[in-house]
Amino acid sequence: MLFHRTLLFAALIFASFLGGMAGQLAVTSSVITVQAQPPQVVTASQVNIVDTQGRLRAVLAGQDERRMTSLSFYDSAGQVRSLIGIDETDNPLVRLLDGSGQSRLTASVQGSDGLVIVGDERNQSGVLGAVGGSPFVSLFEAGRSRARLQLNEIGSPSFGLFDSEGRQSLAMTVDSTGAPLLTLHEQGRVRAAFGVREQTAVLNMADAQQMRLVVGVAEDGNPSISFLSENGEIIQALPLELPR
Repeated sequence: MLFHRTLLFAALIFASFLGGMAGQLAVTSSVITVQAQPPQVVTASQVNIVDTQGRLRAVLAGQDERRMTSLSFYDSAGQVRSLIGIDETDNPLVRLLDGSGQSRLTASVQGSDGLVIVGDERNQSGVLGAVGGSPFVSLFEAGRSRARLQLNEIGSPSFGLFDSEGRQSLAMTVDSTGAPLLTLHEQGRVRAAFGVREQTAVLNMADAQQMRLVVGVAEDGNPSISFLSENGEIIQALPLELPR
Protein backbone atom coordinates (compact mmCIF):
# COMPACT_ATOMS: atom_id res chain seq x y z
CA MET A 1 0.00 0.00 0.00
CA LEU A 2 0.73 2.65 -1.03
CA PHE A 3 0.06 2.66 -0.70
CA HIS A 4 -2.47 0.65 0.27
CA ARG A 5 -3.36 0.11 -3.18
CA THR A 6 -3.83 -3.46 -3.26
CA LEU A 7 -4.01 -3.07 -5.69
CA LEU A 8 -2.70 -6.18 -8.05
CA PHE A 9 1.02 -7.90 -12.84
CA ALA A 10 1.63 -9.45 -15.91
CA ALA A 11 -1.07 -9.57 -18.49
CA LEU A 12 -2.00 -11.53 -21.52
CA ILE A 13 -4.29 -10.09 -24.15
CA PHE A 14 -6.16 -12.21 -26.62
CA ALA A 15 -7.45 -10.70 -29.88
CA SER A 16 -10.50 -12.69 -30.83
CA PHE A 17 -10.46 -14.58 -34.07
CA LEU A 18 -11.89 -17.70 -35.57
CA GLY A 19 -11.09 -19.12 -38.96
CA GLY A 20 -13.51 -20.99 -41.15
CA MET A 21 -13.32 -23.05 -44.26
CA ALA A 22 -15.97 -24.03 -46.75
CA GLY A 23 -15.58 -27.24 -48.68
CA GLN A 24 -16.92 -28.30 -52.01
CA LEU A 25 -17.09 -31.93 -52.97
CA ALA A 26 -16.56 -33.06 -56.52
CA VAL A 27 -17.08 -36.67 -57.55
CA THR A 28 -15.15 -37.90 -60.55
CA SER A 29 -14.75 -41.55 -61.48
CA SER A 30 -15.50 -42.68 -57.92
CA VAL A 31 -12.68 -40.48 -56.53
CA ILE A 32 -13.73 -37.91 -53.88
CA THR A 33 -11.70 -34.68 -53.73
CA VAL A 34 -12.02 -31.67 -51.38
CA GLN A 35 -11.53 -28.22 -52.80
CA ALA A 36 -10.25 -25.63 -50.25
CA GLN A 37 -12.02 -22.29 -50.21
CA PRO A 38 -10.69 -18.91 -49.08
CA PRO A 39 -10.88 -18.46 -45.28
CA GLN A 40 -13.98 -16.75 -44.00
CA VAL A 41 -14.08 -14.35 -41.04
CA VAL A 42 -16.57 -15.15 -38.29
CA THR A 43 -17.76 -12.14 -36.26
CA ALA A 44 -19.50 -12.73 -32.93
CA SER A 45 -19.88 -10.98 -29.58
CA GLN A 46 -19.48 -14.28 -27.70
CA VAL A 47 -18.25 -17.77 -28.46
CA ASN A 48 -19.03 -20.65 -26.09
CA ILE A 49 -16.83 -23.76 -26.03
CA VAL A 50 -18.33 -27.01 -24.73
CA ASP A 51 -16.85 -30.46 -24.11
CA THR A 52 -18.08 -33.74 -25.60
CA GLN A 53 -20.81 -33.90 -22.95
CA GLY A 54 -22.11 -30.44 -23.78
CA ARG A 55 -20.78 -28.78 -20.63
CA LEU A 56 -19.55 -25.20 -20.92
CA ARG A 57 -15.74 -25.13 -20.61
CA ALA A 58 -14.72 -21.75 -22.05
CA VAL A 59 -16.26 -18.44 -23.12
CA LEU A 60 -14.68 -15.88 -25.41
CA ALA A 61 -16.57 -12.60 -24.99
CA GLY A 62 -16.22 -9.21 -26.63
CA GLN A 63 -17.77 -7.74 -23.46
CA ASP A 64 -18.72 -9.91 -20.51
CA GLU A 65 -20.77 -9.13 -17.40
CA ARG A 66 -17.71 -7.40 -15.90
CA ARG A 67 -17.55 -5.14 -18.99
CA MET A 68 -14.31 -6.87 -19.93
CA THR A 69 -13.06 -8.39 -23.17
CA SER A 70 -12.25 -11.81 -21.77
CA LEU A 71 -11.50 -15.47 -22.18
CA SER A 72 -12.88 -17.49 -19.24
CA PHE A 73 -12.27 -21.18 -18.51
CA TYR A 74 -14.69 -23.36 -16.51
CA ASP A 75 -14.15 -26.60 -14.60
CA SER A 76 -16.40 -29.65 -14.90
CA ALA A 77 -18.66 -28.27 -12.15
CA GLY A 78 -19.32 -25.06 -14.09
CA GLN A 79 -17.14 -22.84 -11.90
CA VAL A 80 -14.89 -20.19 -13.48
CA ARG A 81 -11.28 -21.21 -12.71
CA SER A 82 -9.26 -18.77 -14.82
CA LEU A 83 -9.81 -15.47 -16.58
CA ILE A 84 -7.72 -13.54 -19.11
CA GLY A 85 -8.88 -10.19 -20.34
CA ILE A 86 -8.78 -6.43 -20.70
CA ASP A 87 -10.99 -4.26 -18.52
CA GLU A 88 -13.04 -1.28 -19.68
CA THR A 89 -10.09 1.07 -19.01
CA ASP A 90 -7.83 -1.04 -21.27
CA ASN A 91 -5.83 -2.57 -18.40
CA PRO A 92 -4.88 -6.24 -18.88
CA LEU A 93 -5.71 -8.80 -16.19
CA VAL A 94 -5.09 -12.47 -15.41
CA ARG A 95 -6.95 -14.20 -12.56
CA LEU A 96 -6.82 -17.79 -11.26
CA LEU A 97 -9.53 -19.04 -8.87
CA ASP A 98 -10.04 -22.05 -6.61
CA GLY A 99 -12.96 -24.48 -6.74
CA SER A 100 -15.15 -22.18 -4.63
CA GLY A 101 -14.65 -19.22 -6.94
CA GLN A 102 -12.22 -17.34 -4.67
CA SER A 103 -9.32 -15.57 -6.36
CA ARG A 104 -5.94 -17.12 -5.49
CA LEU A 105 -3.70 -15.31 -7.96
CA THR A 106 -4.30 -12.02 -9.74
CA ALA A 107 -1.88 -10.29 -12.10
CA SER A 108 -2.65 -6.88 -13.56
CA VAL A 109 -1.07 -3.85 -15.20
CA GLN A 110 -2.49 -0.40 -14.53
CA GLY A 111 -0.78 2.24 -16.63
CA SER A 112 2.93 1.51 -16.12
CA ASP A 113 2.40 -0.12 -12.70
CA GLY A 114 2.24 -3.90 -12.34
CA LEU A 115 0.89 -6.00 -9.47
CA VAL A 116 0.70 -9.69 -8.61
CA ILE A 117 -1.49 -10.79 -5.68
CA VAL A 118 -1.16 -14.34 -4.33
CA GLY A 119 -3.51 -15.82 -1.72
CA ASP A 120 -6.88 -14.88 -0.28
CA GLU A 121 -7.27 -11.11 -0.70
CA ARG A 122 -9.88 -11.02 2.10
CA ASN A 123 -7.69 -12.89 4.58
CA GLN A 124 -3.93 -13.25 4.04
CA SER A 125 -2.11 -12.52 0.82
CA GLY A 126 1.21 -11.46 -0.64
CA VAL A 127 1.69 -8.67 -3.16
CA LEU A 128 4.60 -8.22 -5.56
CA GLY A 129 4.65 -5.15 -7.70
CA ALA A 130 6.22 -1.97 -8.96
CA VAL A 131 4.50 1.39 -8.49
CA GLY A 132 6.00 4.56 -9.90
CA GLY A 133 9.14 2.64 -10.78
CA SER A 134 9.66 1.43 -7.20
CA PRO A 135 9.46 -2.37 -6.71
CA PHE A 136 8.04 -3.79 -3.48
CA VAL A 137 6.90 -6.95 -1.72
CA SER A 138 4.10 -6.65 0.85
CA LEU A 139 2.28 -9.14 3.11
CA PHE A 140 -1.36 -8.39 3.89
CA GLU A 141 -3.82 -9.55 6.53
CA ALA A 142 -7.49 -8.61 6.21
CA GLY A 143 -6.65 -5.87 3.72
CA ARG A 144 -3.90 -4.27 5.86
CA SER A 145 -0.20 -4.45 5.12
CA ARG A 146 1.70 -6.14 7.96
CA ALA A 147 5.17 -6.29 6.38
CA ARG A 148 6.70 -4.42 3.45
CA LEU A 149 10.06 -4.43 1.63
CA GLN A 150 10.72 -1.91 -1.11
CA LEU A 151 13.26 0.11 -3.08
CA ASN A 152 12.71 3.82 -3.60
CA GLU A 153 13.36 5.73 -6.82
CA ILE A 154 17.11 6.02 -6.12
CA GLY A 155 17.48 2.35 -5.18
CA SER A 156 17.66 2.71 -1.38
CA PRO A 157 15.95 -0.20 0.45
CA SER A 158 13.51 -0.01 3.34
CA PHE A 159 11.65 -2.58 5.42
CA GLY A 160 8.62 -2.04 7.64
CA LEU A 161 6.43 -4.02 10.04
CA PHE A 162 2.92 -2.82 10.93
CA ASP A 163 0.41 -3.58 13.68
CA SER A 164 -3.14 -4.85 13.14
CA GLU A 165 -4.37 -1.26 12.72
CA GLY A 166 -1.91 -0.58 9.92
CA ARG A 167 0.37 1.59 12.08
CA GLN A 168 4.11 1.19 11.70
CA SER A 169 5.79 -0.84 14.45
CA LEU A 170 9.32 -1.15 13.06
CA ALA A 171 11.20 0.48 10.20
CA MET A 172 14.61 -0.22 8.75
CA THR A 173 16.06 2.11 6.12
CA VAL A 174 19.32 2.72 4.29
CA ASP A 175 19.84 6.23 2.91
CA SER A 176 21.65 7.27 -0.27
CA THR A 177 25.00 7.32 1.57
CA GLY A 178 24.54 3.75 2.82
CA ALA A 179 23.86 4.77 6.42
CA PRO A 180 21.35 2.47 8.20
CA LEU A 181 18.60 3.47 10.63
CA LEU A 182 16.31 1.29 12.77
CA THR A 183 13.23 2.80 14.43
CA LEU A 184 10.81 1.16 16.88
CA HIS A 185 7.26 2.46 17.17
CA GLU A 186 4.37 2.15 19.60
CA GLN A 187 0.89 2.97 18.28
CA GLY A 188 2.49 4.81 15.38
CA ARG A 189 4.86 6.91 17.54
CA VAL A 190 8.64 6.52 17.47
CA ARG A 191 9.89 5.25 20.85
CA ALA A 192 13.47 4.30 19.98
CA ALA A 193 15.86 4.79 17.09
CA PHE A 194 19.30 3.38 16.45
CA GLY A 195 21.50 4.11 13.49
CA VAL A 196 24.38 5.98 11.93
CA ARG A 197 24.05 9.61 10.97
CA GLU A 198 26.91 11.83 9.79
CA GLN A 199 29.50 9.22 10.84
CA THR A 200 28.03 9.11 14.36
CA ALA A 201 26.37 6.07 15.90
CA VAL A 202 23.24 7.32 17.65
CA LEU A 203 20.71 5.77 20.04
CA ASN A 204 17.58 7.83 20.76
CA MET A 205 14.82 6.93 23.22
CA ALA A 206 11.52 8.71 23.72
CA ASP A 207 8.46 8.75 25.93
CA ALA A 208 4.98 8.82 24.46
CA GLN A 209 5.45 12.38 23.20
CA GLN A 210 9.06 13.44 22.97
CA MET A 211 12.64 12.21 22.58
CA ARG A 212 14.16 12.16 26.09
CA LEU A 213 17.57 10.49 25.80
CA VAL A 214 20.22 10.73 23.09
CA VAL A 215 23.36 8.59 23.21
CA GLY A 216 26.01 8.96 20.54
CA VAL A 217 29.50 7.90 19.62
CA ALA A 218 31.31 10.14 17.14
CA GLU A 219 33.61 8.93 14.39
CA ASP A 220 36.64 9.88 16.51
CA GLY A 221 35.41 7.58 19.30
CA ASN A 222 34.14 10.21 21.74
CA PRO A 223 30.77 9.31 23.32
CA SER A 224 28.08 11.68 24.58
CA ILE A 225 24.83 11.44 26.51
CA SER A 226 22.09 14.08 26.42
CA PHE A 227 18.95 14.23 28.58
CA LEU A 228 16.01 16.20 27.18
CA SER A 229 13.01 17.82 28.84
CA GLU A 230 9.42 17.21 27.83
CA ASN A 231 9.79 20.26 25.57
CA GLY A 232 12.76 18.75 23.75
CA GLU A 233 15.34 21.00 25.42
CA ILE A 234 18.65 19.58 26.64
CA ILE A 235 18.63 19.70 30.44
CA GLN A 236 21.90 17.84 30.95
CA ALA A 237 24.67 16.69 28.64
CA LEU A 238 27.62 14.49 29.39
CA PRO A 239 30.27 14.84 26.72
CA LEU A 240 32.91 12.25 27.52
CA GLU A 241 36.36 12.35 26.03
CA LEU A 242 38.11 9.03 26.03
CA PRO A 243 41.76 8.94 27.13
CA ARG A 244 44.25 8.72 24.30
